[in-house]
Amino acid sequence: MTADPDISDRIQARKEVRRIKNLPTVPGIVAKISRMVENPDTSVADVGRLISQDQVLSAKVLRMANSAFFGMSRKISSISQALIILGFEVVKGLVLTSSVFDMIQKSMAGLWEHSIGCAAASGVIASHLGREDAEEVLVAGLLHDLGKVVLALNMPDEMSLVRKKVEEEDLYFYEAEAKVLDFDHAEIGQWLAEHWNLPESLAEPMRLHHKPEKAVLKPEWTAIVHIADIIVRAKGFGNGGDDMVPDMSPAAWEILGLRKVDFLPILEQLEPKLNSLKDLTALN
Repeated sequence: MTADPDISDRIQARKEVRRIKNLPTVPGIVAKISRMVENPDTSVADVGRLISQDQVLSAKVLRMANSAFFGMSRKISSISQALIILGFEVVKGLVLTSSVFDMIQKSMAGLWEHSIGCAAASGVIASHLGREDAEEVLVAGLLHDLGKVVLALNMPDEMSLVRKKVEEEDLYFYEAEAKVLDFDHAEIGQWLAEHWNLPESLAEPMRLHHKPEKAVLKPEWTAIVHIADIIVRAKGFGNGGDDMVPDMSPAAWEILGLRKVDFLPILEQLEPKLNSLKDLTALN
């Protein structure tokens, strides 16, 4: 009896993903920044000089820092200034993000748009809640779907199967991934976070942005990214892999203490940011 081709594809895909060895390496400059930041003798000028050695990367980071993400009242004109205003961790996240998304193929441009939209929404929600770490939460929103990048770069054939499932069976992207691979981009994102030694504040939202009720170490960040992801999908900004809008987890609202009356001011603040972010889609 001949095996069902669909089942055979799933088995083979599962084996291949389990064998992935060539996860993208953390960009060398990010590794250097991490080491420098851990050294108490490192100055802002030292880190600024390192990033500034790469003119293309510097331009991208400054463009992102001056974008609608942060809404700064004055223009950030140097990497050192960005470090002072935004902090080491945020700038490191921007360097990491701009480096990683250079790997995305043009066919995934919609994912970049979705990611910067989710970042903006994460920042708006965090600011609405009066959180002092809003800029760092924003970086978690930027990175939340990196598992899809790994899938596209390592397993293009399986990515095609996932997209086919999405279209033919009207599934969410993560549901199609589970059918083809037996797991989804969130789990791949966890592998990547471990591979890169990312802090749990970024790793947990990557792993659990579809299941915020399971977050333990950073439940607030995970809940914010979960809600931001869904809002941006509903707004149709970019493309996360499917055209559907999932239900929001009631747990996310409870974790953050959000009420229905909070929703409108969040949307009103986000709308102009999304309009202003469209120029960032040309970063690739």
